[in-house]
Amino acid sequence: MTPRINFSHHYRKMIPAVGWESSKLLDVLPVCLEDLSPEFLRYDTSYLDGGEEKQYQLPKSGNYMILLLQANSGAGPIWTTIRSQWSKNGGLSTRHANKLEYYKSHIGEVFECRITE
Repeated sequence: MTPRINFSHHYRKMIPAVGWESSKLLDVLPVCLEDLSPEFLRYDTSYLDGGEEKQYQLPKSGNYMILLLQANSGAGPIWTTIRSQWSKNGGLSTRHANKLEYYKSHIGEVFECRITE
């Protein structure tokens, strides 16, 4: 079964025609949200809603991770997504509550990336 990453919106970083829907996980970088620049947060969380730019709201601080992905199954441009290190209800099953370990165990694999609005 192909591992999957779900997104709540079509983010601006998801450039059409580069094959982001099938992306290879290159690395998992643990981060504290408070250490990330406002510019990077804006890049990673921006999406359009009816022509208006909005940002997915993240907490001001906390233990998160950056998934470093390569589109087109590893042959396209590199892009990222910020994720919590821990599963919330509706996320991965309880056997994958520690998402940092889960994603690290899948480095090198191709993920199906899909929007579940």
